[in-house]
Amino acid sequence: MKIRNEAVFYINGKRYSVGAPQAGLMLSDFLRYELSLTGTKVVCAEGGCGACTVLCLFIKKKSQTYLPVNSCIIPVALMDGSSIITIEGIQTAQHELHEVQKNILKHHGSQCGFCTPGVVVTLAGMVEKTLNKPEGLVSKKPERQKIKNALTGNLCRCTGYEPIIKSGSNIDLSKCTPLQSRYLSRSEEKDLLNTVKQPLLIESEGFSYFSPTSMSEAVKYLAENKDACIVSSCTALGVSHNKYKIRLRNLMSLQLIDEYHRISMQKSRIHVGARVTLSELRTAVAAKIPELSRFINLFASPQIKNMATLAGNVGNASPVGDLLPFLLVSDAKIFLISKHGKRTVPVEEFFIDYKKTVLRRGEIISAISFDIPGKNEVLRMFKASQRKDLDISAVSAVFRIVWSEQGPKKIASARIAYGGVGPTPMRLFKTERLLEGAHLSPELFSKTAVRLQSEIHPTSDLRGSEAYRRIVAQNFLRRLFLEVCET
Repeated sequence: MKIRNEAVFYINGKRYSVGAPQAGLMLSDFLRYELSLTGTKVVCAEGGCGACTVLCLFIKKKSQTYLPVNSCIIPVALMDGSSIITIEGIQTAQHELHEVQKNILKHHGSQCGFCTPGVVVTLAGMVEKTLNKPEGLVSKKPERQKIKNALTGNLCRCTGYEPIIKSGSNIDLSKCTPLQSRYLSRSEEKDLLNTVKQPLLIESEGFSYFSPTSMSEAVKYLAENKDACIVSSCTALGVSHNKYKIRLRNLMSLQLIDEYHRISMQKSRIHVGARVTLSELRTAVAAKIPELSRFINLFASPQIKNMATLAGNVGNASPVGDLLPFLLVSDAKIFLISKHGKRTVPVEEFFIDYKKTVLRRGEIISAISFDIPGKNEVLRMFKASQRKDLDISAVSAVFRIVWSEQGPKKIASARIAYGGVGPTPMRLFKTERLLEGAHLSPELFSKTAVRLQSEIHPTSDLRGSEAYRRIVAQNFLRRLFLEVCET
């Protein structure tokens, strides 16, 4: 099969083919320094402030909607097969201000201006998502809470947010034309679809990037290039590149492999491909596991969740990885593939030490599966962090309780997992055994709290002291008892 050596994407309707060395730049740097599209600002350079937000649509995704993403932590090579809209492309085809821009101007939603392009692009993305809903417009103006939710990834130090929210609340959706109708023409869509049928290999002295179109190509390349780093979205590696000057040199992405974008549901299990984003996962589980969907809203920004993946969360193996405790209580299985074949690892056996896993050299996480809780079960997920949004947890906890049919509030089985209380996310087996077969009572809480404290091993760092983490861990247990007594 023919292999391409340039990433292909569209920016504001114009086609670009980019090879080395520009393909190794962060997208924001490419926009600003190569294309002179300086409306996109870079402030934090770690995906935390939203000033660098652009809209992006990947042709491989089933959902044909432009979504906000952080351009400061995404390498240009990863934009292969996408259509991008920057702040310069938000205005109408007649070069008039977009309804979002008009309202930002009218309601004084901008002061110093650094955050404004990102705010405008994010609000335009919210409008775009609303206009593309199958049921059409329900209301002429966006709901206040939806505006707040959309803007959780955009920080502003000047306005106090109220003028920005007021600007969003006064957008007349009936006057907005979908950006998709302007920037994703049939010819552009056909061009991108034909382009991404071919693998992409970009090589230069200081940077290489491979994006295969099949699993066989992926495992072969990884076997021959043992130093290659598999990337999902670079939401973590992009920060290391910008902040710690750890250069991204030899990368492989799975984004052109169709089956890795799939979510499949069976009666009691969900199977998630390696390229499924957290936003897609949140939507997919909303009906079956509403507690998980709710919890996904509590971490990262919409911009991050539109790129980051569950597989990346697992592969990163952080002890405070937000979704890892959930996988530990949900009988999750990690599916791995290499040139030697396939194997499946229970999640309890996957994490072996701080940021260390059982992944062998040349292995790829291809998918993850986990349980759907039954009707007689309670699932509770908690997180404590210094900020509600956009902050890594200091401590997180997930409880899965199965009620016995023998009597009210009798526990048949319990699964408990914590993050941030040890070198890896931890399943608390001893604490679980104390709950099995027991009735809920104040005495049971006291015994369980003592057992929990003996089983966790928190340390002190910038997010919290050991004493703080022990108190929070016990408070989560107390909260569980209080909440399940009310159900």
